[in-house]
Amino acid sequence: MTTMISEVYSAFKTAGVPEQEAQQAAEAMSAENLATRKAFAANKRDLNRDIASAEQRLSDKIVNGDQTLSGEIAAVRQELTVQIAAVRQEVATVEQKLSDKIAAVRQELTVQIAAVKQEVATVEQKLSDKIAAVRQELTVQIAAVKQELTVEIAAVRQEVATVEQKLSDKIAAVKQELTVEIGTVKQELTDKIVDARQQVSAEIGEVRRIVSVIRWMLGFMLVAMALPILREIIVAWP
Repeated sequence: MTTMISEVYSAFKTAGVPEQEAQQAAEAMSAENLATRKAFAANKRDLNRDIASAEQRLSDKIVNGDQTLSGEIAAVRQELTVQIAAVRQEVATVEQKLSDKIAAVRQELTVQIAAVKQEVATVEQKLSDKIAAVRQELTVQIAAVKQELTVEIAAVRQEVATVEQKLSDKIAAVKQELTVEIGTVKQELTDKIVDARQQVSAEIGEVRRIVSVIRWMLGFMLVAMALPILREIIVAWP
């Protein structure tokens, strides 16, 4: 078993394969593995040779391409340098024009701002004058209104005092009338109470008289009812 793989043999033995069959299978796999390794080594040598040849060809192409690309890059750089110089010149021209326009606009805005400031100052002065005039007019009007209100308030106070006096007099008169009416009502009530008491006393006397009569009649009736019973008792007495 010089060419046998011990691991494969052990695996077959563990799986229950007979020793002879396990040995043959292990030797067959070992032989197949050896052939595969030899074929792989041959293919690897061929592959390395092909790779080396391809690298050489690629290196040659890169060298030739670098030379061609270097010439093209130089031409492009020259063209770009010319174009950049032209663009810079155009940019400088545009910047100068813009600078001139900005300066002109600034000058124009400065003049306009100065004019606007002058107009604003004039308007502010006019507004200040109008405000002063309005204040003066309002001060005079307020003073006149205060004077009128003072007079009207004095008149109202006088009217209020007069009304209060009239109300006080009316209240006193009403109190006097109410006092008289209350006295009259009290007297009438007193008289009515006296009459009611007398009438009640009379009615009570009449009721007492009626009660006395009823008592007398009840006594008479009781005697009348008791006489036959007494007669029977007397007759039945031995």
